[in-house]
Amino acid sequence: MVSAATAVIGKGGTVVITGLADPAKLTVHVSGTDLTLHEKTIKGSLFGSCNPQYDIVRLLRLYDAGQLMLDELVTTTYNLEQVNQGYQDLRDGKNIRGVIVH
Repeated sequence: MVSAATAVIGKGGTVVITGLADPAKLTVHVSGTDLTLHEKTIKGSLFGSCNPQYDIVRLLRLYDAGQLMLDELVTTTYNLEQVNQGYQDLRDGKNIRGVIVH
């Protein structure tokens, strides 16, 4: 998959690996020449490469100040008894971002 991604990105492009795979099964084969001549980059990212101690505080402040509109992203809320319905609605395409309120 990484090889295919590096083949289709343009000069100066970046492939970001975001999933954690079984280390024994993940081997990446790419052309070093292609990476060098076209200045391509392969990098990993865990949780968006954020710094939780800084970023969560910043995001909470933005939300409190009305500058980060999270409530508008919620399409449906569910209580704990409605969890299965929430998953079914997601599979059926009825909700985009359902939130469980407890």
